[in-house]
Amino acid sequence: MTERYQTSYDELPYVSQAFAQTHPDRLAVLAKLFGIVPPPLEHCRVLELGCASGGNLIPMAEQMPEASFLGVDLSARQVGDGQAMIQELGLSNVELKQMDIADIGPAMGQFDYIIAHGVYSWVPEEVQGKILTVCNENLAPNGVAYVSYNTNPGWRMRGMIRDMMLYHAAPFGETSVKVRQARALLDFLAQNVSTDNNPYGILLKQELEALRDQDDSYLAHDHLEQVNEPIYFHQFAERAAQHGLQYLGEAEFHTMLASNFSPKVSQTLRMISSDIIRMEQYMDFLRNRIFRQSLLVHREAPLNRNLDWRSVQGFYVASQAQSTTSTPSDLHSPAVEQFRVPSGATLSTTNPIVKAAMTILAERWPQAILFSDLCTAARSRLGNQPSAPPVAAADAQALGTDLLQCYAGGVVELRLRAPRFVMAASNMPIASPVARFLAEKGLRVTNLRHERVNLDHFNRQVLRQLNGQRDRAALLEVLTQLVGQGELAIQREGQPVHETAAVREILTQALNENLPKIARAALLVA
Repeated sequence: MTERYQTSYDELPYVSQAFAQTHPDRLAVLAKLFGIVPPPLEHCRVLELGCASGGNLIPMAEQMPEASFLGVDLSARQVGDGQAMIQELGLSNVELKQMDIADIGPAMGQFDYIIAHGVYSWVPEEVQGKILTVCNENLAPNGVAYVSYNTNPGWRMRGMIRDMMLYHAAPFGETSVKVRQARALLDFLAQNVSTDNNPYGILLKQELEALRDQDDSYLAHDHLEQVNEPIYFHQFAERAAQHGLQYLGEAEFHTMLASNFSPKVSQTLRMISSDIIRMEQYMDFLRNRIFRQSLLVHREAPLNRNLDWRSVQGFYVASQAQSTTSTPSDLHSPAVEQFRVPSGATLSTTNPIVKAAMTILAERWPQAILFSDLCTAARSRLGNQPSAPPVAAADAQALGTDLLQCYAGGVVELRLRAPRFVMAASNMPIASPVARFLAEKGLRVTNLRHERVNLDHFNRQVLRQLNGQRDRAALLEVLTQLVGQGELAIQREGQPVHETAAVREILTQALNENLPKIARAALLVA
Protein backbone atom coordinates (compact mmCIF):
# COMPACT_ATOMS: atom_id res chain seq x y z
CA MET A 1 0.00 0.00 0.00
CA THR A 2 2.79 2.43 0.90
CA GLU A 3 4.51 1.78 -2.43
CA ARG A 4 1.24 2.39 -4.30
CA TYR A 5 0.77 5.83 -2.70
CA GLN A 6 4.35 6.82 -3.35
CA THR A 7 3.97 5.85 -7.00
CA SER A 8 0.68 7.67 -7.69
CA TYR A 9 1.58 10.92 -5.90
CA ASP A 10 5.09 10.98 -7.34
CA GLU A 11 3.73 10.35 -10.83
CA LEU A 12 0.99 12.98 -10.58
CA PRO A 13 1.58 15.33 -7.62
CA TYR A 14 -1.44 16.77 -5.89
CA VAL A 15 -2.04 20.45 -6.56
CA SER A 16 -1.03 21.73 -3.14
CA GLN A 17 -2.87 24.85 -2.05
CA ALA A 18 -4.12 26.78 0.96
CA PHE A 19 -7.25 25.84 2.89
CA ALA A 20 -8.40 28.80 4.95
CA GLN A 21 -10.48 26.62 7.27
CA THR A 22 -7.34 24.80 8.50
CA HIS A 23 -5.51 27.92 9.67
CA PRO A 24 -4.59 27.85 13.38
CA ASP A 25 -6.46 31.12 13.87
CA ARG A 26 -9.69 29.52 12.64
CA LEU A 27 -9.14 26.47 14.86
CA ALA A 28 -8.34 28.61 17.90
CA VAL A 29 -11.53 30.65 17.43
CA LEU A 30 -13.70 27.54 17.72
CA ALA A 31 -11.76 26.36 20.76
CA LYS A 32 -12.16 29.70 22.54
CA LEU A 33 -15.86 29.94 21.68
CA PHE A 34 -16.47 26.59 23.36
CA GLY A 35 -14.58 27.45 26.52
CA ILE A 36 -11.05 26.21 25.85
CA VAL A 37 -8.06 28.52 26.31
CA PRO A 38 -6.27 27.77 23.03
CA PRO A 39 -2.47 27.77 22.75
CA PRO A 40 -1.16 31.25 21.84
CA LEU A 41 -0.95 31.66 18.09
CA GLU A 42 2.22 33.74 18.11
CA HIS A 43 4.51 30.87 19.12
CA CYS A 44 2.40 27.81 18.32
CA ARG A 45 3.67 24.52 16.85
CA VAL A 46 1.73 23.14 13.89
CA LEU A 47 1.90 19.65 12.37
CA GLU A 48 0.31 18.80 9.02
CA LEU A 49 -0.17 15.17 8.02
CA GLY A 50 -0.17 14.65 4.27
CA CYS A 51 1.25 18.10 3.58
CA ALA A 52 1.95 17.43 -0.15
CA SER A 53 4.36 20.18 -1.32
CA GLY A 54 3.41 22.56 1.50
CA GLY A 55 0.89 24.71 -0.34
CA ASN A 56 -1.16 24.96 2.85
CA LEU A 57 1.66 25.07 5.42
CA ILE A 58 4.21 27.39 3.78
CA PRO A 59 1.88 30.44 3.52
CA MET A 60 1.04 29.96 7.22
CA ALA A 61 4.74 30.05 8.03
CA GLU A 62 5.10 33.34 6.19
CA GLN A 63 2.07 34.81 7.97
CA MET A 64 3.24 33.66 11.44
CA PRO A 65 7.04 34.09 11.51
CA GLU A 66 7.45 33.28 15.22
CA ALA A 67 5.45 30.03 15.06
CA SER A 68 6.90 26.73 13.81
CA PHE A 69 5.48 24.37 11.22
CA LEU A 70 6.22 20.75 10.32
CA GLY A 71 4.70 18.87 7.42
CA VAL A 72 5.04 15.15 6.65
CA ASP A 73 4.17 13.39 3.42
CA LEU A 74 4.99 10.04 1.83
CA SER A 75 5.72 11.43 -1.64
CA ALA A 76 9.39 12.26 -2.18
CA ARG A 77 8.57 14.37 -5.22
CA GLN A 78 6.00 16.50 -3.40
CA VAL A 79 8.21 17.03 -0.37
CA GLY A 80 11.13 17.91 -2.63
CA ASP A 81 9.05 20.52 -4.45
CA GLY A 82 8.03 22.05 -1.13
CA GLN A 83 11.57 22.07 0.21
CA ALA A 84 12.73 23.92 -2.90
CA MET A 85 10.02 26.55 -2.34
CA ILE A 86 11.01 26.96 1.33
CA GLN A 87 14.65 27.42 0.35
CA GLU A 88 13.85 29.98 -2.33
CA LEU A 89 11.67 31.96 0.07
CA GLY A 90 14.27 31.78 2.84
CA LEU A 91 11.80 30.62 5.49
CA SER A 92 13.37 29.13 8.61
CA ASN A 93 10.24 28.27 10.63
CA VAL A 94 8.82 25.53 8.38
CA GLU A 95 10.11 22.04 7.57
CA LEU A 96 8.78 19.30 5.29
CA LYS A 97 9.77 15.68 5.84
CA GLN A 98 9.25 12.63 3.68
CA MET A 99 7.95 10.03 6.10
CA ASP A 100 5.14 7.58 6.76
CA ILE A 101 2.45 8.69 9.20
CA ALA A 102 2.94 5.29 10.85
CA ASP A 103 6.44 6.37 11.91
CA ILE A 104 5.26 9.38 13.93
CA GLY A 105 5.57 8.83 17.67
CA PRO A 106 5.60 10.72 20.97
CA ALA A 107 9.31 11.44 20.49
CA MET A 108 8.39 13.95 17.78
CA GLY A 109 6.96 16.16 20.52
CA GLN A 110 3.67 17.91 21.03
CA PHE A 111 1.93 20.29 18.67
CA ASP A 112 -0.66 22.93 19.42
CA TYR A 113 -2.50 22.36 16.15
CA ILE A 114 -2.57 19.20 14.03
CA ILE A 115 -4.01 19.26 10.50
CA ALA A 116 -5.00 16.24 8.41
CA HIS A 117 -6.84 17.57 5.36
CA GLY A 118 -7.73 15.16 2.57
CA VAL A 119 -5.97 12.18 4.16
CA TYR A 120 -8.24 10.19 6.47
CA SER A 121 -10.67 8.72 3.91
CA TRP A 122 -7.89 7.88 1.47
CA VAL A 123 -5.73 5.63 3.65
CA PRO A 124 -6.27 2.10 5.01
CA GLU A 125 -8.05 1.56 8.31
CA GLU A 126 -4.83 1.00 10.26
CA VAL A 127 -3.48 4.36 9.05
CA GLN A 128 -6.77 6.03 9.96
CA GLY A 129 -6.28 4.71 13.47
CA LYS A 130 -2.71 6.02 13.49
CA ILE A 131 -3.92 9.50 12.50
CA LEU A 132 -6.18 9.56 15.55
CA THR A 133 -3.36 8.19 17.71
CA VAL A 134 -1.15 11.08 16.57
CA CYS A 135 -3.99 13.51 17.33
CA ASN A 136 -3.99 12.17 20.88
CA GLU A 137 -0.32 11.48 21.65
CA ASN A 138 1.15 14.48 19.85
CA LEU A 139 -1.51 17.08 20.64
CA ALA A 140 -0.81 19.64 23.37
CA PRO A 141 -3.26 19.60 26.32
CA ASN A 142 -5.36 22.51 24.99
CA GLY A 143 -4.53 21.84 21.35
CA VAL A 144 -6.93 21.35 18.45
CA ALA A 145 -6.78 18.71 15.72
CA TYR A 146 -8.47 19.14 12.33
CA VAL A 147 -9.45 16.02 10.37
CA SER A 148 -11.42 16.08 7.11
CA TYR A 149 -13.10 13.01 5.63
CA ASN A 150 -15.85 11.86 3.27
CA THR A 151 -19.16 11.10 4.92
CA ASN A 152 -22.25 9.07 4.33
CA PRO A 153 -25.02 9.27 3.35
CA GLY A 154 -23.94 11.75 0.67
CA TRP A 155 -20.86 9.84 -0.49
CA ARG A 156 -22.83 6.65 -1.15
CA MET A 157 -24.19 8.20 -4.35
CA ARG A 158 -20.85 9.71 -5.32
CA GLY A 159 -19.20 6.37 -4.54
CA MET A 160 -21.38 4.70 -7.15
CA ILE A 161 -19.91 6.98 -9.82
CA ARG A 162 -16.41 6.41 -8.44
CA ASP A 163 -16.93 2.64 -8.86
CA MET A 164 -17.86 3.13 -12.52
CA MET A 165 -14.80 5.28 -13.20
CA LEU A 166 -12.52 2.78 -11.42
CA TYR A 167 -13.94 -0.10 -13.47
CA HIS A 168 -13.39 1.72 -16.75
CA ALA A 169 -9.91 3.04 -15.84
CA ALA A 170 -8.60 -0.23 -14.38
CA PRO A 171 -6.99 -1.60 -17.62
CA PHE A 172 -4.86 1.52 -18.04
CA GLY A 173 -1.51 1.80 -16.27
CA GLU A 174 -0.50 5.45 -16.15
CA THR A 175 -2.36 7.69 -13.72
CA SER A 176 -2.77 10.45 -16.30
CA VAL A 177 -4.39 8.00 -18.73
CA LYS A 178 -6.70 6.71 -16.01
CA VAL A 179 -7.85 10.27 -15.39
CA ARG A 180 -8.56 10.91 -19.07
CA GLN A 181 -10.49 7.69 -19.36
CA ALA A 182 -12.50 8.42 -16.21
CA ARG A 183 -13.46 11.82 -17.58
CA ALA A 184 -14.40 10.28 -20.91
CA LEU A 185 -16.67 7.71 -19.26
CA LEU A 186 -18.39 10.30 -17.12
CA ASP A 187 -18.92 12.51 -20.17
CA PHE A 188 -20.30 9.55 -22.16
CA LEU A 189 -22.76 8.63 -19.41
CA ALA A 190 -23.90 12.20 -18.81
CA GLN A 191 -24.59 12.69 -22.54
CA ASN A 192 -26.47 9.46 -23.02
CA VAL A 193 -28.52 9.04 -19.85
CA SER A 194 -31.69 11.10 -19.91
CA THR A 195 -32.28 13.65 -17.16
CA ASP A 196 -36.05 13.81 -17.81
CA ASN A 197 -37.69 12.59 -14.60
CA ASN A 198 -34.56 10.50 -14.05
CA PRO A 199 -32.69 11.07 -10.76
CA TYR A 200 -29.81 8.90 -12.01
CA GLY A 201 -29.28 11.07 -15.09
CA ILE A 202 -29.50 14.23 -13.01
CA LEU A 203 -26.88 12.85 -10.63
CA LEU A 204 -24.51 12.01 -13.48
CA LYS A 205 -24.86 15.47 -14.96
CA GLN A 206 -24.24 17.11 -11.58
CA GLU A 207 -21.08 15.05 -11.06
CA LEU A 208 -19.82 15.89 -14.53
CA GLU A 209 -20.29 19.59 -13.85
CA ALA A 210 -18.62 19.29 -10.44
CA LEU A 211 -15.56 17.53 -11.87
CA ARG A 212 -15.25 19.33 -15.21
CA ASP A 213 -13.16 22.22 -13.86
CA GLN A 214 -11.23 20.22 -11.28
CA ASP A 215 -7.54 19.60 -11.75
CA ASP A 216 -6.47 16.12 -12.93
CA SER A 217 -4.68 15.54 -9.63
CA TYR A 218 -7.94 16.06 -7.74
CA LEU A 219 -9.76 13.47 -9.82
CA ALA A 220 -6.84 11.04 -9.58
CA HIS A 221 -6.32 11.23 -5.84
CA ASP A 222 -9.77 12.10 -4.53
CA HIS A 223 -11.76 9.69 -6.72
CA LEU A 224 -9.49 7.10 -8.35
CA GLU A 225 -7.15 6.08 -5.53
CA GLN A 226 -7.34 2.47 -4.38
CA VAL A 227 -8.74 3.50 -0.99
CA ASN A 228 -11.58 5.97 -0.49
CA GLU A 229 -13.86 4.88 2.32
CA PRO A 230 -16.53 7.29 3.58
CA ILE A 231 -18.01 6.81 7.04
CA TYR A 232 -20.94 8.16 9.00
CA PHE A 233 -20.18 11.01 11.35
CA HIS A 234 -21.21 9.03 14.44
CA GLN A 235 -18.68 6.35 13.47
CA PHE A 236 -15.92 8.93 13.24
CA ALA A 237 -16.88 10.38 16.63
CA GLU A 238 -16.83 6.89 18.16
CA ARG A 239 -13.37 6.20 16.74
CA ALA A 240 -12.11 9.51 18.06
CA ALA A 241 -13.47 8.69 21.53
CA GLN A 242 -11.67 5.34 21.46
CA HIS A 243 -8.44 7.32 20.99
CA GLY A 244 -9.05 9.64 23.95
CA LEU A 245 -10.47 12.50 21.86
CA GLN A 246 -13.76 14.36 21.88
CA TYR A 247 -15.61 16.24 19.17
CA LEU A 248 -15.24 20.01 19.43
CA GLY A 249 -17.10 21.14 16.33
CA GLU A 250 -16.84 21.78 12.61
CA ALA A 251 -14.34 24.10 10.98
CA GLU A 252 -17.35 25.62 9.21
CA PHE A 253 -19.28 26.68 12.33
CA HIS A 254 -22.49 27.56 10.53
CA THR A 255 -23.08 23.91 9.58
CA MET A 256 -23.47 22.96 13.26
CA LEU A 257 -26.68 24.81 14.02
CA ALA A 258 -30.11 23.22 13.92
CA SER A 259 -31.53 26.75 13.79
CA ASN A 260 -30.48 26.91 10.14
CA PHE A 261 -33.38 24.56 9.41
CA SER A 262 -37.06 25.51 9.61
CA PRO A 263 -38.49 25.93 13.15
CA LYS A 264 -40.44 22.67 12.81
CA VAL A 265 -37.37 20.71 11.70
CA SER A 266 -35.21 22.37 14.35
CA GLN A 267 -37.69 21.46 17.08
CA THR A 268 -37.84 17.84 15.95
CA LEU A 269 -34.04 17.59 15.84
CA ARG A 270 -33.83 18.77 19.44
CA MET A 271 -36.48 16.25 20.50
CA ILE A 272 -34.74 13.23 18.96
CA SER A 273 -31.13 14.22 19.73
CA SER A 274 -29.85 13.38 23.19
CA ASP A 275 -26.38 14.84 22.53
CA ILE A 276 -24.40 16.79 19.96
CA ILE A 277 -23.21 13.65 18.14
CA ARG A 278 -26.74 12.49 17.42
CA MET A 279 -27.76 16.04 16.49
CA GLU A 280 -24.91 16.29 13.97
CA GLN A 281 -25.72 12.87 12.54
CA TYR A 282 -29.38 13.67 11.99
CA MET A 283 -28.41 16.93 10.30
CA ASP A 284 -26.15 14.91 7.96
CA PHE A 285 -29.17 12.76 7.09
CA LEU A 286 -31.17 15.87 6.24
CA ARG A 287 -28.41 17.46 4.18
CA ASN A 288 -27.17 14.28 2.49
CA ARG A 289 -23.74 15.46 3.59
CA ILE A 290 -20.69 14.24 1.67
CA PHE A 291 -17.74 15.85 3.49
CA ARG A 292 -16.81 16.96 6.99
CA GLN A 293 -14.01 19.01 8.53
CA SER A 294 -14.18 18.02 12.19
CA LEU A 295 -12.19 19.46 15.08
CA LEU A 296 -11.05 17.25 17.96
CA VAL A 297 -9.66 17.99 21.41
CA HIS A 298 -8.56 15.84 24.29
CA ARG A 299 -11.29 13.99 26.18
CA GLU A 300 -10.43 15.90 29.37
CA ALA A 301 -10.81 19.36 27.81
CA PRO A 302 -13.76 21.17 29.47
CA LEU A 303 -16.26 22.45 26.90
CA ASN A 304 -18.96 25.08 27.26
CA ARG A 305 -21.51 25.04 24.46
CA ASN A 306 -23.80 27.68 25.99
CA LEU A 307 -22.84 30.68 23.88
CA ASP A 308 -24.14 34.20 24.42
CA TRP A 309 -23.20 37.75 23.39
CA ARG A 310 -20.19 37.73 25.72
CA SER A 311 -18.73 34.90 23.65
CA VAL A 312 -17.60 37.33 20.94
CA GLN A 313 -15.66 39.60 23.30
CA GLY A 314 -11.93 39.48 22.69
CA PHE A 315 -12.32 38.50 19.04
CA TYR A 316 -11.52 40.51 15.93
CA VAL A 317 -14.50 40.82 13.58
CA ALA A 318 -14.52 41.11 9.78
CA SER A 319 -17.27 40.98 7.17
CA GLN A 320 -17.64 41.67 3.48
CA ALA A 321 -21.40 42.04 3.81
CA GLN A 322 -22.74 45.04 1.94
CA SER A 323 -26.01 46.85 2.46
CA THR A 324 -28.57 45.88 -0.16
CA THR A 325 -29.99 49.43 -0.28
CA SER A 326 -28.84 51.47 -3.25
CA THR A 327 -28.49 54.73 -1.33
CA PRO A 328 -26.92 55.42 2.08
CA SER A 329 -29.50 54.73 4.75
CA ASP A 330 -30.33 56.63 7.92
CA LEU A 331 -28.70 54.56 10.63
CA HIS A 332 -31.21 55.87 13.18
CA SER A 333 -34.20 54.86 11.05
CA PRO A 334 -36.46 52.11 12.45
CA ALA A 335 -36.63 50.60 8.96
CA VAL A 336 -35.16 47.17 8.33
CA GLU A 337 -31.78 47.20 6.63
CA GLN A 338 -30.31 44.08 5.05
CA PHE A 339 -26.63 43.21 4.65
CA ARG A 340 -25.56 40.41 2.29
CA VAL A 341 -22.28 38.55 1.69
CA PRO A 342 -21.40 37.15 -1.76
CA SER A 343 -22.42 33.63 -0.69
CA GLY A 344 -25.99 34.92 -0.24
CA ALA A 345 -26.14 34.83 3.58
CA THR A 346 -27.88 37.90 4.99
CA LEU A 347 -28.47 39.89 8.14
CA SER A 348 -31.62 41.97 8.53
CA THR A 349 -31.72 44.45 11.38
CA THR A 350 -33.52 47.53 12.68
CA ASN A 351 -30.99 48.16 15.45
CA PRO A 352 -28.94 51.34 14.84
CA ILE A 353 -25.82 50.03 16.62
CA VAL A 354 -25.81 46.90 14.44
CA LYS A 355 -26.42 48.92 11.27
CA ALA A 356 -23.51 51.22 12.14
CA ALA A 357 -21.20 48.31 12.95
CA MET A 358 -22.00 46.45 9.72
CA THR A 359 -21.46 49.66 7.72
CA ILE A 360 -18.03 50.10 9.34
CA LEU A 361 -17.08 46.47 8.67
CA ALA A 362 -18.08 46.87 5.01
CA GLU A 363 -15.92 49.99 4.70
CA ARG A 364 -12.89 48.33 6.29
CA TRP A 365 -13.10 44.92 4.66
CA PRO A 366 -10.92 42.83 4.55
CA GLN A 367 -9.49 44.25 7.76
CA ALA A 368 -10.63 42.77 11.08
CA ILE A 369 -11.58 45.00 14.02
CA LEU A 370 -11.46 44.12 17.71
CA PHE A 371 -15.01 43.79 19.03
CA SER A 372 -14.60 46.49 21.68
CA ASP A 373 -13.16 48.90 19.09
CA LEU A 374 -15.98 48.09 16.69
CA CYS A 375 -18.55 48.82 19.36
CA THR A 376 -16.89 52.16 20.18
CA ALA A 377 -16.65 53.09 16.49
CA ALA A 378 -20.31 52.19 15.89
CA ARG A 379 -21.45 54.33 18.84
CA SER A 380 -19.34 57.19 17.53
CA ARG A 381 -20.84 56.80 14.05
CA LEU A 382 -24.28 57.19 15.62
CA GLY A 383 -23.18 60.28 17.50
CA ASN A 384 -23.51 58.58 20.89
CA GLN A 385 -21.42 59.94 23.74
CA PRO A 386 -18.70 57.66 25.19
CA SER A 387 -20.05 58.27 28.71
CA ALA A 388 -23.28 56.60 29.90
CA PRO A 389 -22.09 53.08 30.80
CA PRO A 390 -25.58 51.50 31.01
CA VAL A 391 -26.36 52.54 27.45
CA ALA A 392 -22.92 51.51 26.19
CA ALA A 393 -23.31 48.10 27.86
CA ALA A 394 -26.72 47.66 26.25
CA ASP A 395 -25.25 48.53 22.86
CA ALA A 396 -22.42 45.99 23.37
CA GLN A 397 -24.93 43.29 24.31
CA ALA A 398 -27.14 44.01 21.31
CA LEU A 399 -24.17 44.08 18.93
CA GLY A 400 -22.58 40.98 20.44
CA THR A 401 -25.85 39.04 20.19
CA ASP A 402 -26.31 39.87 16.52
CA LEU A 403 -22.65 39.29 15.63
CA LEU A 404 -22.80 35.83 17.21
CA GLN A 405 -25.83 35.06 15.06
CA CYS A 406 -24.00 36.49 12.05
CA TYR A 407 -21.01 34.24 12.73
CA ALA A 408 -23.35 31.27 12.96
CA GLY A 409 -24.90 32.28 9.65
CA GLY A 410 -21.63 32.95 7.82
CA VAL A 411 -22.16 36.72 7.59
CA VAL A 412 -19.15 37.70 9.71
CA GLU A 413 -15.92 35.99 10.62
CA LEU A 414 -14.14 35.95 13.97
CA ARG A 415 -10.38 35.91 14.50
CA LEU A 416 -7.99 35.95 17.43
CA ARG A 417 -5.49 38.14 15.61
CA ALA A 418 -5.71 40.66 12.80
CA PRO A 419 -3.95 39.36 9.65
CA ARG A 420 -0.85 41.36 8.71
CA PHE A 421 -1.46 43.15 5.44
CA VAL A 422 -1.87 46.74 4.27
CA MET A 423 -4.96 48.15 2.65
CA ALA A 424 -3.30 50.64 0.30
CA ALA A 425 -0.46 50.39 -2.17
CA SER A 426 2.50 52.53 -1.17
CA ASN A 427 4.74 54.35 -3.63
CA MET A 428 6.87 51.19 -3.82
CA PRO A 429 4.38 48.41 -3.03
CA ILE A 430 5.52 45.05 -1.67
CA ALA A 431 3.50 41.89 -2.26
CA SER A 432 3.73 38.86 -0.01
CA PRO A 433 6.82 36.82 -1.04
CA VAL A 434 4.72 33.65 -1.11
CA ALA A 435 2.16 35.31 -3.38
CA ARG A 436 4.91 36.55 -5.72
CA PHE A 437 6.47 33.07 -5.81
CA LEU A 438 3.15 31.42 -6.67
CA ALA A 439 2.39 34.04 -9.33
CA GLU A 440 5.83 33.49 -10.85
CA LYS A 441 5.23 29.73 -11.04
CA GLY A 442 1.77 30.15 -12.54
CA LEU A 443 0.10 28.63 -9.46
CA ARG A 444 -3.01 29.73 -7.59
CA VAL A 445 -2.05 32.63 -5.34
CA THR A 446 -2.57 32.58 -1.56
CA ASN A 447 -3.15 35.89 0.19
CA LEU A 448 -2.32 36.99 3.74
CA ARG A 449 -5.77 35.91 4.95
CA HIS A 450 -4.79 32.38 3.87
CA GLU A 451 -7.31 32.42 1.04
CA ARG A 452 -6.86 31.42 -2.58
CA VAL A 453 -7.14 34.40 -4.91
CA ASN A 454 -8.06 34.31 -8.58
CA LEU A 455 -5.95 36.74 -10.62
CA ASP A 456 -6.25 37.54 -14.30
CA HIS A 457 -3.10 37.56 -16.43
CA PHE A 458 -2.51 41.30 -16.03
CA ASN A 459 -2.71 41.29 -12.22
CA ARG A 460 -0.54 38.18 -12.04
CA GLN A 461 2.14 40.02 -14.05
CA VAL A 462 1.81 43.09 -11.82
CA LEU A 463 2.01 41.03 -8.64
CA ARG A 464 5.26 39.43 -9.77
CA GLN A 465 6.89 42.87 -9.92
CA LEU A 466 5.84 44.13 -6.48
CA ASN A 467 9.11 43.53 -4.63
CA GLY A 468 9.33 46.94 -2.93
CA GLN A 469 12.02 48.15 -5.33
CA ARG A 470 9.77 49.62 -8.04
CA ASP A 471 7.65 52.76 -7.92
CA ARG A 472 4.74 53.36 -10.31
CA ALA A 473 7.05 54.65 -13.05
CA ALA A 474 9.31 51.59 -12.80
CA LEU A 475 6.31 49.26 -12.81
CA LEU A 476 5.05 50.98 -15.95
CA GLU A 477 8.43 50.45 -17.64
CA VAL A 478 8.51 46.73 -16.79
CA LEU A 479 4.95 46.18 -17.99
CA THR A 480 5.67 48.08 -21.21
CA GLN A 481 8.63 45.78 -21.82
CA LEU A 482 6.42 42.71 -21.24
CA VAL A 483 4.03 44.00 -23.89
CA GLY A 484 6.94 44.46 -26.30
CA GLN A 485 8.13 40.89 -25.58
CA GLY A 486 4.67 39.48 -26.23
CA GLU A 487 4.20 38.29 -22.63
CA LEU A 488 1.37 40.75 -21.99
CA ALA A 489 -1.33 41.63 -24.51
CA ILE A 490 -3.02 45.04 -24.52
CA GLN A 491 -6.34 45.66 -26.22
CA ARG A 492 -8.65 48.60 -26.81
CA GLU A 493 -12.20 47.94 -27.94
CA GLY A 494 -11.25 44.35 -28.66
CA GLN A 495 -8.32 45.23 -30.89
CA PRO A 496 -4.62 44.69 -30.03
CA VAL A 497 -2.62 47.85 -29.27
CA HIS A 498 1.08 48.09 -30.11
CA GLU A 499 1.83 51.82 -30.40
CA THR A 500 4.04 52.76 -27.44
CA ALA A 501 2.21 55.89 -26.31
CA ALA A 502 -1.16 54.14 -26.40
CA VAL A 503 0.25 51.11 -24.59
CA ARG A 504 1.66 53.30 -21.81
CA GLU A 505 -1.62 55.19 -21.50
CA ILE A 506 -3.62 51.97 -21.13
CA LEU A 507 -1.10 50.45 -18.72
CA THR A 508 -1.08 53.59 -16.55
CA GLN A 509 -4.86 53.49 -16.23
CA ALA A 510 -4.83 49.73 -15.57
CA LEU A 511 -2.18 50.13 -12.85
CA ASN A 512 -4.17 52.88 -11.15
CA GLU A 513 -7.31 50.73 -11.21
CA ASN A 514 -5.76 47.41 -10.19
CA LEU A 515 -3.19 48.24 -7.51
CA PRO A 516 -6.00 49.16 -5.06
CA LYS A 517 -7.71 45.86 -5.94
CA ILE A 518 -4.50 43.93 -5.24
CA ALA A 519 -4.27 45.71 -1.89
CA ARG A 520 -7.87 44.89 -1.00
CA ALA A 521 -7.19 41.28 -1.89
CA ALA A 522 -4.86 41.18 1.14
CA LEU A 523 -1.73 40.62 -0.94
CA LEU A 524 0.45 43.55 0.18
CA VAL A 525 2.71 43.90 3.20
CA ALA A 526 4.12 46.99 4.87
